[in-house]
Amino acid sequence: MTISLDARPLDAALDALAHGQPIVLTTPGAAALVLPAAEASTIALAFVIRHSSGLVGVALPGDRCDALDLPPMRPSFRHDGERGWCVAVDAATGVTTGISAADRAETIRRLADRGARPGDLHRPGHVLPYAVHPRGILGRLALPEAAVGLCMLARLPAAAAFAELVSPEDPRRMATPGEAAAFASAHGVPVLDSAVAAVSGRCGEP
Repeated sequence: MTISLDARPLDAALDALAHGQPIVLTTPGAAALVLPAAEASTIALAFVIRHSSGLVGVALPGDRCDALDLPPMRPSFRHDGERGWCVAVDAATGVTTGISAADRAETIRRLADRGARPGDLHRPGHVLPYAVHPRGILGRLALPEAAVGLCMLARLPAAAAFAELVSPEDPRRMATPGEAAAFASAHGVPVLDSAVAAVSGRCGEP
């Protein structure tokens, strides 16, 4: 099957990520705000937290999770080479309670730092690492893998902060793709529909 893509939404999303700005990323089953973890600022993360569930994850390659000693939340999360959610963390230094936007931004940047070591993180914490499929978007067509792939395309470290977007119409549920697109337009945020299709032909393994 050949998918015809308009490159403009992808280019706009990559430009935003390259400048540390959020994008709205939609897949058939989810809509999320995504930030490049390496460039996560307090202001950008506060925006993400305000309009999302508040549960912020950081998608990372599995080898980085291993290097940082981030075990899976439960052993049963491992299947077909996929690990998923890992034990939550806070930065070991430079934070207070760990829950504020400033503290979580510090933790997120620490997770993206290739020089970080296990001792640079406290467990448990307030930021949830997510180990993506070993083959990235080529192995699993899902939002975390797409987010990491987009950061790689933007020539940033393979680490993406993400939080699921809450419906602007009904805060008791998550946003639909249509609501996500309307939200992006209202806030001037690039939106990438069917992002997994957009990056699958241009992203390799993380």
